[in-house]
Amino acid sequence: MYLLPGLKQLCGRSLAQLLDEDSVVGVWRVAKLFRLARLEDQCTEYMAKVIEKLVEQEDFVEAVREEAAAVAARQETDSIPLVDDIRFHVGSAVQTRSAMEQAQQRLQALEHLLVAIGLDC
Repeated sequence: MYLLPGLKQLCGRSLAQLLDEDSVVGVWRVAKLFRLARLEDQCTEYMAKVIEKLVEQEDFVEAVREEAAAVAARQETDSIPLVDDIRFHVGSAVQTRSAMEQAQQRLQALEHLLVAIGLDC
């Protein structure tokens, strides 16, 4: 409301503590709207952890579609920022063989969604 940097950061920290599967997409949208980069990153990191559940939620699917549409003159194989960020966080969490297998499952869930909605990136 007031758009004061310190107040925005304080609100961002408070929102980050409330992230769950049902709220993460809405909080991510707020973070993008108010340019709260840290909160946006925390949201995509959380999304990466629960991606297998998120791909079944319509608000997440809509967020991916909106991000794809927002890329000006998007070519068929251009990247989608939200998808790229989630992929980064899935990959950055891999440190063991079992974590690698889990990461592959998460990435597959994301890829299946992209194919289902007709996006190739």
